[in-house]
Amino acid sequence: MIEVEDDGAGLDVEKIRAKAVERGLIRPEVARLMPESEVIKFIFVPGFSTADQIDDHAGRGVGMDVVKRVIESMNGHIDVESIRAWGRSLP
Repeated sequence: MIEVEDDGAGLDVEKIRAKAVERGLIRPEVARLMPESEVIKFIFVPGFSTADQIDDHAGRGVGMDVVKRVIESMNGHIDVESIRAWGRSLP
C-alpha cells in the first residue's frame, strides 16, 4: 500500500463538480445530488483538470487517468479520500 498526502488543502470537490458539469460529463441537477466520493472520481477522466489556466505549473503532465490505468495494469487499486484541512500545521 502506498499512501500519498498533499499540503492539506485537499481536493476542491465543488470545483470538480462544476468542471464536470461545464464539460458536459453530468447534468447540473444530478451533480448537485452526487456524494463527494462520486464527484472525486471525475479526476480520473482523461484530460480532466480544474486548472483555470494551463501553464508550466498547472493543468499539464501525467493525468490521473494514466496513473489509474498503470496501477490497474499491475492488478492494483486506487482510492482517493480528500479532507480539507487549511491551517493545519504540517510535519
